[in-house]
Parts: sequence; structure tokens; C-alpha cells
Amino acid sequence: MANYRNIELKTPPEMTLDVKSTAGFILQETDWTQLADCGLTSDCVALFKTYRASIRTIRKTNPANPTWPDAPTEEWS
Repeated sequence: MANYRNIELKTPPEMTLDVKSTAGFILQETDWTQLADCGLTSDCVALFKTYRASIRTIRKTNPANPTWPDAPTEEWS
């Protein structure tokens, strides 16, 4: 299961998770966190940068059973 904010992707046991698509979806949904005027604290932006790097690693290696990292909590400046 991948989880970001109120977006939750679950797959029934009989289905397989498309790791690359899920990772791409999470990256797309968190793109805004890297914009200069996103409104997040600089520490939070850095946490999201690390989170997104982890997601890209999962997408690149495409493991059969990935361990999805927890998304940082949004901290507003």
C-alpha cells in the first residue's frame, strides 16, 4: 500500500501492484512540494525532497514487494 495525504492506493490480494505507476503517481502528487512558492517550511521541503528520492529509487529498482516510505507531514511557513 502506498499512502500520501488522503490518497490511498490499495490492491486486493488477487491483484498485483504496478510499482512504477504507483511511484509515478506519488511523485506527480508531490511535485508541488518542490516549487519555490509552495508555502512549506524549508525543512519540510527538504524532507519531501528526501521522500521523493526514495520513491524514485523504488520506481527505478521496481522491487516485487516495495517498502513504501511514509510521507512527511506538511509544515506551513
